[in-house]
Amino acid sequence: MSKYSIAKQCIADALAAADQEKINHSDALEALLIMTVAQMTETAGATRTAETIDYELRNISGLLDKDFLRAR
Repeated sequence: MSKYSIAKQCIADALAAADQEKINHSDALEALLIMTVAQMTETAGATRTAETIDYELRNISGLLDKDFLRAR
């Protein structure tokens, strides 16, 4: 199982739990993002976390074929 498959499953589980608790999906994803950034900062360091976030924000338009890259 790839790191992206694991992440996709975590998101699916979080959204299922949000449905059960009647929490809006965008609110649940926001909380997941905040907690992920905090955890990544602890495990990978602030610089790597900031680089990752910067990369994702620069490619938010979807021009990069992320589905292909993360399909594994």
